[in-house]
Amino acid sequence: MLSTGSVFSQNRDSLYTQYKKESDPKLKAAALLIYGEEILRHNIDSALSCGYIALQTAKKLNDKSLVAEANMLIGYSFEASGKYKDALNCFLIASDINKKNRNKPKLAQCYTAMGVIYWYQGFYDKAEEYYKKNIEICLELNDLSGLGASYGNLAILFDEKKELDNALIFYKKALAIFDNGKKPAQTAACLDNMSLIFKQKGDFSQARSYNLRSYKIRESLHDSIGMLASMGNLGSIFIAQKNADEAIEISQQVLSIAVRLGAKEDMKSAYYNLKDAFELKKDYKSANAILNKLMDLKDSLRNMDNANQIAELEAKFKTKEKEVELSEVKLMQELREVENSEKLKKKNYSIIILSLVGVFILLLAVILLKRFNEKQKVAEEFSAKNKAIEFQKTIIDTAYHELTERNKDITDSIKYAKRIQEAIFPSAVHFSKLLPQAFTLFKPKDIVSGDFYWVEKGKDDAVFVAVVDCTGHGVPGAFMSIVGFNLLNKAIHENKCDDPADILNQVNIDLTETLKQTFEESAVKDGMEISLCKWNKEKNELLFAGANTIVYHISDDQINIIKGNKHPIGSFYGEQLKPFQTAKIIVKKNDCVYLFSDGYADQFGGPKGKKFKYKQLEEFLLSIAHEAMETQKQKLDEVFEKWKGDLEQVDDVCIIGIRI
Repeated sequence: MLSTGSVFSQNRDSLYTQYKKESDPKLKAAALLIYGEEILRHNIDSALSCGYIALQTAKKLNDKSLVAEANMLIGYSFEASGKYKDALNCFLIASDINKKNRNKPKLAQCYTAMGVIYWYQGFYDKAEEYYKKNIEICLELNDLSGLGASYGNLAILFDEKKELDNALIFYKKALAIFDNGKKPAQTAACLDNMSLIFKQKGDFSQARSYNLRSYKIRESLHDSIGMLASMGNLGSIFIAQKNADEAIEISQQVLSIAVRLGAKEDMKSAYYNLKDAFELKKDYKSANAILNKLMDLKDSLRNMDNANQIAELEAKFKTKEKEVELSEVKLMQELREVENSEKLKKKNYSIIILSLVGVFILLLAVILLKRFNEKQKVAEEFSAKNKAIEFQKTIIDTAYHELTERNKDITDSIKYAKRIQEAIFPSAVHFSKLLPQAFTLFKPKDIVSGDFYWVEKGKDDAVFVAVVDCTGHGVPGAFMSIVGFNLLNKAIHENKCDDPADILNQVNIDLTETLKQTFEESAVKDGMEISLCKWNKEKNELLFAGANTIVYHISDDQINIIKGNKHPIGSFYGEQLKPFQTAKIIVKKNDCVYLFSDGYADQFGGPKGKKFKYKQLEEFLLSIAHEAMETQKQKLDEVFEKWKGDLEQVDDVCIIGIRI
C-alpha cells in the first residue's frame, strides 16, 4: 500500500547530486544533512548514516553549529527507531550548543524534540515543561510554525489526560496556523490526531473523515511513516466500531511495513489493535500471543533502566551548566580581588606622600590606617563567612530539588507499572461472575505487588482459582507476577492442563525455561509459592495442589488444614524439578475455603510488636466463617490494620475466601 513516488525520487536524487557536487567540506556536510532529513521518514538507517558522516566533518572543522545540526538529525533517527535515551542525548548536546550560540529558533526546535521523547516515555509533566519553553521562544520570535507544533503537542497531553474538549481547542489552534502557513505535513498530523478525539467521543463519521483527509495529504507527500500512523489510527477506529475483520486486515499491513522500516512505535500500535480485534472476535489464544509480543516490545521501548538513564542524562547536563556558572563566579571573584589589590596600592602610595608633610601627620596616618585595616579585615572575614553559608545553602537547595524531581520521575514510572499490573489481573466483574460468593483481600506492600490472584473458567463448568506469592515484593516481585500470570494461562489454554498438580508441574517447567534456571543455579530461589484449587460446581468436587502452601477448609465449625507439597515452584530434586500432587477435598454446601499468601500471618504488630501467626488467623477465620463473604473481608482488613498499627507492612497480603 505504501510506496515512494517519482516526485520524491526526483527530489531525493537532486539533493544527493547537490551533495556529491560540493567540494567545500562545510557545504558538503550541510547538503548531506538536508538529504538525510528528506529520506528520514522513508529510510531511518540511511538518514542515521548521513547524520554520523556530517558529524565527523563538523568535528574536524570545529564548527559547533554544524555539530548541533548533525546531532539533531541523529536524534530524530534514534527517535524514529525507538532508541529514546540515545535520541535525548543528541538533543541535549544540540540544545547546549544552540543555547551558547543564542540560536533561539534551533533551541526551540530542540525543546519540542525533547518534549516528544519525554511524552513517549510517559513523563507528561516533563513533556509539558519543554513544550511551554518552546512556546515562550516562538512567541518571542513570532515563529508561527513552531507555535503550531507546540499547540499540537499540548493537545496530545490533554488527550492523554482525557480532557477531550481542551485537546480539540488546541488542535484547532494548531490547524489554523498550519493551514495558513501551508504546512501539509503538520496539517496531516493534526487532522490524524483530531480523528482520534472524535473516535473517543463516539463520533465515528467525523473520525473517519479526518483520518481520510490526513492519509491523502501524507500520500501526496509520500510520507511513509506518516501514512503508517494514519493506517494504525484507522485500525483503532474500526475496533471502536466493533469491526474486527477490517481492523485485523489493516493492522497486519501496518505491522509488516513497520517491521521493515524499524518503526517500533508503529509496531506497538499495530500490536495493540490486533490484540483488541482478536478479543472482539473472542479469539483469546491469538490475543494472548499478540499480548506477549506487545509486552516484549514495550519492555524494549519503555523500561525502568531506560527511564533512569534518561533522568541521569539530563542531570549530567544540568551539572555541566552549573559548573560553567560556578567558573564564571570564580572568575568574577578573582577580578574583584585584583581590583581591590590595585586600590590598596594607591592608598599606600598616598600615605607615603602625606608622610613627607610631617611626622605628626605620618604618625596619625599610621594609626588611622592600622585601625582601618583591622576593621576591614573583620568585615571581610564576616562577609566571607556569610558568602560561604549562602553558597552551601544554594548547593543544598539545588540537591534537594534534583532529588525531589528524580524521586517523582521514578515514582511515576512505578505507578505506570502498577497500571500495567492491574490491567493484567482479573477484573471484579470477571471474578464475581465465576465466584459469586467469594471475596479477595489484596493489600500490596509497595505500589506494585509480588502477590497476585488468578481466576479462570475450566471445562465442564469448573473454575480454577489461585493465590500466588512470587519471590520478593515491589518492582522485582511485580515482574515475577507478570511471568507467573502468563504461565498459568499458558498451562490451561495452550498446554490443556486440567488437573491442579499438572498445572503446577507445567508452570514449574516453563518458569525454569523462562528464567534459564538450572539445578546449579536454583539456590537463587527465583520462584513462587502457589495455592491452586479446581472447583467442579456440578460434582461439588474441590481439588487442591500447593507449592509450599496450605489451604483452610471450614465445615461444621471445624477447620481442616490441607497441606500442599513442601517446595515452591522453581525447586529441584537432584537434577530434576520436584513434582506436585493433587489432593481431593470433600466439601458440602455452605463450607468455606480460604487460599492465602504468608503476608497476613507474618505481619508484626499488636501490643508487643510480634507476628500475627497462623494459629491466630485460623481462630479468627473460624469465628467469622458463618458471616457474609463481604463482611468477612471487611473484618479481616480491620483486624490487620489494627494489629499493624503504626508499624510498616512487611510483605504483600492476598487472601481469597470462597463459600461453597
